[in-house]
Amino acid sequence: MQVVNILSKLSIVSICLVALTLRAIWALLVSVEPVSDSFLYNVFAQNIASGKGYAFPDGGLTVYWPVGTSAVYATLYHLFGVSFLPIVLFNLVIGTAIVWLTYAIALRYLGKPVATFAALIVACWPILIQFTTILASELIFIFLILAAIYVWGNKQCSPVLRAIVWGALICAATYIRPTALPLLLLFPLLSWLSESTFKQSLIQLTIALATAAILFAPWVYRNHLIFNQFVLVSANGGVNLWMGNNPNTTGGYTELPDIQFENEVVRDHYYKQQAMEFILENPTSYLKLMLKRAVITYKSETIGIVWNGALAKQLDSKRLLVLKLISTVFWWLVVIAACVGLYDLSRRKPLSWHHVLFAVSAFFFVFPLLTVAQDRYHLPLNPFLAMFAAYGLLQRFKPQLQ
Repeated sequence: MQVVNILSKLSIVSICLVALTLRAIWALLVSVEPVSDSFLYNVFAQNIASGKGYAFPDGGLTVYWPVGTSAVYATLYHLFGVSFLPIVLFNLVIGTAIVWLTYAIALRYLGKPVATFAALIVACWPILIQFTTILASELIFIFLILAAIYVWGNKQCSPVLRAIVWGALICAATYIRPTALPLLLLFPLLSWLSESTFKQSLIQLTIALATAAILFAPWVYRNHLIFNQFVLVSANGGVNLWMGNNPNTTGGYTELPDIQFENEVVRDHYYKQQAMEFILENPTSYLKLMLKRAVITYKSETIGIVWNGALAKQLDSKRLLVLKLISTVFWWLVVIAACVGLYDLSRRKPLSWHHVLFAVSAFFFVFPLLTVAQDRYHLPLNPFLAMFAAYGLLQRFKPQLQ
């Protein structure tokens, strides 16, 4: 009971200050050194900011990766010059905003003690702190998804305005990662299942889709001019599907064969066809690969150390291993507590089975199992796991917590 009372009195402002402080300390200790995808995000952003367009280092225009993350960094480069400092400060802000959104969403559905505890978990989550000094899509994507959920569930705004705003937020998230696109259909479905009539949900869907279509149109037009084909956001969906589903894959990243194609769009279509043929012809292998992808995606949480390129120069292998262990142990403690929380939620049923917290987290849980695996693909789940973990842990202190 004392724990619950303390959490009830703790303000979200103080928790956000803790989050900001932890991220600032990390940023002061760890310099930015882009590796892997981060290196290309930096190159793309500089090319966009300098007027060369969304292009590789050799100047070749691309649509392979989603443009959103690079466009955000390009805006910062354009405004403040080519420096990693504005990006780190930006990550500080949205990392703290993720803490607040976790609190606000949990407060709406699970009460203040749970919301406060969930915000504390997210504020102290190692990997979310580590991404402060990484050029990557993860923090931006999580922020946009949570913001969309917050707006979608805000009954104080008119349904039309809400549909415009959450539709725009899902569109923005899709520009970061196309995996967000199905949420444009999921949100109206959840509205229909919970409280809205079919007509009201259909109106929400129409407004959200129209908003997204307007925001997608300039990029679709650009892609048609360059590649003479329709590309909504990116041309790597088929490639990613093939990486996780081919005769030689382990379920994760796979090097592409040295085959020449007319362009990236043609290549993506080819690999999508190859992947679908493999899945349909080998359903048993596909199920086995799903299990492998589950292990790869959920066994650990170390990408925040691996992608901080400066750490390899600052620390020896033993200290790097310690940091990876800390991140992974924290991950598993939250996962275990979240499972307890989900069990308690299923027994007490304060939320419907089709509640947005369950639906969105289930979607992000399943998606990498179907396509391609990497531990960073589970990061969108983290705020939801924090909410479930907070609920489960607080049930141990206050069994009748609502």
